[in-house]
Amino acid sequence: MRRFNFHYFPRDIDSGDLIENFLVSAIASILVIRLFLGITGSPIIGGEDFHIAHMLWGGFLMMAAIIGLLVFLNKETKYIASILGGIGFGAFIDELGKFITNDNNYFYQPTIGLIYVIFVLLFLCARVIEKYFRPNKQEYAINALDMTKQVLMHDLDVEEKERTLYFLKQSDPDNPVVKMLTEALRVVRARPLDKKNLFHKIRDYVKVLYMNLIQHPKFIKTTITFFILISLINVLNALFSFKNAQTFSEWGQLIFSSFSGLLVVAGVYKLLHKGSRGKAFEIFKYSVLVSIFLTQFFRFLEQELSAIFGLLLNLLILSVLQYLIYQESLLTNKERI
Repeated sequence: MRRFNFHYFPRDIDSGDLIENFLVSAIASILVIRLFLGITGSPIIGGEDFHIAHMLWGGFLMMAAIIGLLVFLNKETKYIASILGGIGFGAFIDELGKFITNDNNYFYQPTIGLIYVIFVLLFLCARVIEKYFRPNKQEYAINALDMTKQVLMHDLDVEEKERTLYFLKQSDPDNPVVKMLTEALRVVRARPLDKKNLFHKIRDYVKVLYMNLIQHPKFIKTTITFFILISLINVLNALFSFKNAQTFSEWGQLIFSSFSGLLVVAGVYKLLHKGSRGKAFEIFKYSVLVSIFLTQFFRFLEQELSAIFGLLLNLLILSVLQYLIYQESLLTNKERI
C-alpha cells in the first residue's frame, strides 16, 4: 500500500496501545455505570429541579485528559489521559439513547448495540492505520527524540535508552541529528535511578518477576493451560447453547466464542512449535479483544448486568497480556540494537 505522508502529523508509535486503553476504559465505564444504575434503581442526582446527567461527568473527565496532554510532556501523562479520557467518553456515549429517541429514552434497547458498533469501528480503523501505514524513518526519528525526554526524566533509565537506540536505528542514518543523538546515547552510560518513585519500584519489581517467570520451565505449560481452559469454557458454553440458539445475540455469542477459541489454538501453536512468545501473546490478545468487542457485546444484549463479570475478567487478562507483549518487545529490540 502506498505510504501516506504524515510529514506534518508524525504519529506516536505507541498510539495503538493508547487507543486500546481508551476504548477498553470506555467500555468498562459504560458497563460499570449500567451496573450501578441497575443496583441502585437509577437515582437522580440534583434533586427535584435539576438532573445532573453522567454525561456531564464524562465531559469533565475528557476535559481533564485534554488539559493533561496540553500541560505535561511525559509519556506517563499520555497513558493516564488515554484511560481517563476513555472513562469520560464511556460516560458520555452511554447516554446516546436520550439523544436518538423522541422521548429521551436512556433505556432504549438498541442503544448498547449502536455503542458497541461505534467502538468496533474505531478499533478497526486504528488497527488498519497501524498495520498498513507503518512508521517511516522520519517518524522513528521524531519518536526517538520524544523518548529522550523519558531518558532525561528517568536519569538515563536503561529501558528507555535501549528503546530510543532502536528507534534511531530505524531512522535515516545519514541524518546529522540522528547521528549525533545515537553517538551521544551510546557514549553516556545508563545507570539505575538513585531515588525511585513508587511507579518505578513497581515497574522494576514486575520486570524482575517476569524475567524469572519466563525462565521457569513450567511458564509455557501454565500459560497454555490457562488460555486453553478459558477458551474451552467459552466454546463449551457456546456449544451447549447451540441447540437452543435462536436469537441474534445467542448466535453472535456462539460464532465469536468459537472464533476466539480458534485464535487461542493458533497462539498455542505459535508458542509450542514456533517458540515465539511475542507472537503467541499477540494472538492471545486478539482472542481477548474478540471476546471484549464482539462476544461480550452479544452477551450484554441478552444478559446485561451479569455480563459485566466476564468483561472484567477479560480486561484483567488483557492488561496482563499488554505488559507481557511490551516486555517481549523490549527484549526483541535489545537484540536488534
